[in-house]
Amino acid sequence: MNVKYFIIKGKKKHSSIYVRFWDSKRIDQKTTTGFSVVFSDWSKAKQRLKITATTNNVDFINNKLEKLELYIIDRYNRDYNSNTSINDKWLKEAVNSFFNRATIEETHKTYFLDWIKQYVKQLHKQLHNGSPLSKNTIKNYKSAENKIEAFEKHQKLRYRHEDINLDFHRDFIHYCKTVENLNNNSTGVLISRIKTFCKNIEFENLPINPIYKHKRFSAPKNETHDVYLSNIEIEKILKHDFSDNEKLNNVRDLFIIALRTGLRVSDISKLSKENFLEKSINITTTKTNQNLHIPIHENITKILAKRSGELPKTISDQKFNKYIKDVVKDVGIKKRVFGSKIDEKTKRKKEGIYEKWELITSHTGRRSMATNLYLDGVQIRLIMAATGHKSEKQFSQYVKATQEQHIEVINNNWKKEYE
Repeated sequence: MNVKYFIIKGKKKHSSIYVRFWDSKRIDQKTTTGFSVVFSDWSKAKQRLKITATTNNVDFINNKLEKLELYIIDRYNRDYNSNTSINDKWLKEAVNSFFNRATIEETHKTYFLDWIKQYVKQLHKQLHNGSPLSKNTIKNYKSAENKIEAFEKHQKLRYRHEDINLDFHRDFIHYCKTVENLNNNSTGVLISRIKTFCKNIEFENLPINPIYKHKRFSAPKNETHDVYLSNIEIEKILKHDFSDNEKLNNVRDLFIIALRTGLRVSDISKLSKENFLEKSINITTTKTNQNLHIPIHENITKILAKRSGELPKTISDQKFNKYIKDVVKDVGIKKRVFGSKIDEKTKRKKEGIYEKWELITSHTGRRSMATNLYLDGVQIRLIMAATGHKSEKQFSQYVKATQEQHIEVINNNWKKEYE
C-alpha cells in the first residue's frame, strides 16, 4: 500500500495539497487534504513543504501530513480486515475523520448541539421500559437543548464533542446563574441532561471528552424546602364541608386520593374501577412504567362510598395545582412555614416564609404519603414498594419531616423517659 502527496499548479497563487492512496487493485483513490500552499514552497521529492517555505505554518502542516499518512494506513488495515465497506468515498471519509471535519449531513458527529438536536428530534421514537417517553420528558430534553443553544450564542462558539470539558462546565453554570437567573437545582437538572447526552455520544463511539465522568463535572443543587401535610391535616381536609362548591369538593376528593396513594396526577387521571382490587390499587405508572400495588386507605374507601363507587372527575394538572391551594386555604391550613414558590414577576422559585396553603402542589400528595408512613415507623422498603422508588436515596427526597415534627417527636420521647 502507498500514500503519496502532490499538488497541481493552477492559475491561482495557492495550490491544494492532494493525497493519493492505493493498494494493489483493491483501492486507488485521491482527495484533497484541505491544505493550500504556494506552489514554489512545495518539495515534490519529499512530498512536504520546504523548510524555506514562505508560510509560518511549515512545521504544523508537515506534522499533520506525517500523522495523516500513518492514520490512513492504520485505518485501512483495520477496515479492510474487519469487513468494513471500502467504498469510493473511503479516502475522503478517512481524511475528514482525521481532521474531525463533518459534512452537512454529519455535523452531529462533531458538534455537540447538532448531536443534541438530532437526539431530541428522535425522542418520540424511543422507548423506556417498553413504553414511549412521556411528553413531559421530551419537553425537558427540548428545554435543555434550548438552553445549550442560547449558551452557544452567548459564548459565540460552536462546541465540539471534545470541548465538553471542565471549562465548558464552569462557563455553562456561570451562564445559567448570571444570564438565565436559574437556581442551583434548575442548573443541576441541565448538567444532568448534558451528562446523559455525553453518555449516549460515547455509546455511539463518537469522540466525546471523557471528563464528563469526573466528580468535578457535577450537578449543583440546593436542599429543597417542600412541605407535606400531616395525617391530622389530611383528616381535616377530608372532613371539611364543600357541599356548596362542587368544583372544590371534586378537587378535594382527587387530592385525598393523591395524599393516600402517593400517585402522580397523571396516574390518578387514568384510574378506573378496574384498578381497584379487594385490598389494593393495581396500576402501571405513566412516568416510570412500573406496576404498583398500593393498599387502599380508609379515606379513599369513604370517598368512593360517598360517590356510590364512582371516582371523582379528572381535571388537568394545571387546574389541579391551582384548585388544591384553594382547598387547603378554605380548610384553614394557614400556618406560616419556610418554603419556596414561583414568584409571579420573575417566574422563578423564591424562598421565604409563606402560609402553608401557598406551597401546596400536586407533588405534595406523593411527599405526604411517603413522609407520614415513614414517621409512623413503616419500613422504608415497604413504603418504596408502594411509591415505586428504586433507591433509598431517591426515596429520602420525598421524606419531608418539618423541624417542628422533629421537635415534637423528640419532646414526646423525652416526656416518656421522664414519666
